[in-house]
Amino acid sequence: MKKYFLSVIIIVLFISFACSSGETVEKGSKKKASNYNSKTDNKKKNKKDTDLIPVSVMFPVRGDINSFLLFSSNIDSEKTVDIYPLTSGIIEEIFYDEGDAVKKGDILARLDDRDALINAKRSKITYEQQKIEFERQKEIYEKELISREEYEKLRYNLEKSKLDWEQSKLLLSYTRITSPISGLVTKRYIKVGNKITVSQLSFSVVYTKEKIVVVNIPEQEKNQIFIKQNVLVTAGDLTMKGYIKRISPAIDPESGTFKVTAEVKDPGNRLVVGQFVNVKVIKKVHKDVVLVTKDVLIYEEGRVFVFKVNKEDIAMKIEVKIGFDDGRRVEILEGISTKDRLVSAGKSTLKNNSKVKLVKSLL
Repeated sequence: MKKYFLSVIIIVLFISFACSSGETVEKGSKKKASNYNSKTDNKKKNKKDTDLIPVSVMFPVRGDINSFLLFSSNIDSEKTVDIYPLTSGIIEEIFYDEGDAVKKGDILARLDDRDALINAKRSKITYEQQKIEFERQKEIYEKELISREEYEKLRYNLEKSKLDWEQSKLLLSYTRITSPISGLVTKRYIKVGNKITVSQLSFSVVYTKEKIVVVNIPEQEKNQIFIKQNVLVTAGDLTMKGYIKRISPAIDPESGTFKVTAEVKDPGNRLVVGQFVNVKVIKKVHKDVVLVTKDVLIYEEGRVFVFKVNKEDIAMKIEVKIGFDDGRRVEILEGISTKDRLVSAGKSTLKNNSKVKLVKSLL
């Protein structure tokens, strides 16, 4: 009886242990399966993300764009003078140098004036003596104590001495080199102590408030050019407005061009005479049109395309029709609107209906 009871207890314990072990194995198996499935899903998700092509996008804008003729030129001035001395002599003083602003009549330099000053004083004294003598003889003449011939001779001598004095003063003024216009001294050619002659250039002065550019435009554009036509003058990042001031009526037979002079508005005096600039002669203006930067365009066999990204982040290749091109922006006539997202960077690896991932910048 005892043996039978002990056997029953052993069998019950064995069954309990077996059930417990089976449940533990089943839980372990489910846990391992769950971990495996999670890792598989992450791998699929990562693989899916890496398949996306990173791109940057931009939105078209509305604005104005110009059709223009582009030329190269240099800034010039309506008034530029080269100043020569009016007499020979030794340079004693120089009062203005390159870059200095001068007014009309300012003395730029002074020559040795001692000899001219002496002559002026001598002529003045002679004139004053002749004047006194003439006044005295005039009273005598009025009393008819001298002949008319003597009186006329005295008056002639007085006029001659006055002219001599005026001439000596003029020669004295020639020892001062003066500016005939207001502006800036752009070049000084003389030095103190050097002897200068009337054929030697001494200064160059430019009137900076009236700057111009001169361009030569092809003959076939002549009907498109008119007085007061707008121009844009660009030097680096600096852009100034202007207008056409003069148009030559003659065509150069060798180059087939005609000369056009445009005045540049530069109130801040930021452009320098002689500076290299680009000149855009505005032909037409299209206002309030759809504009994009040129980095979104794709040119293929004479056709133009863009990649438009839809709401599902799929890039679709769209053909567009373009209008004016100002070198940086292009007018879009057909194909897109300002609400469309266009690929501006990363489009080289795109194909039609490619799935993309938007990023701020691709460096």
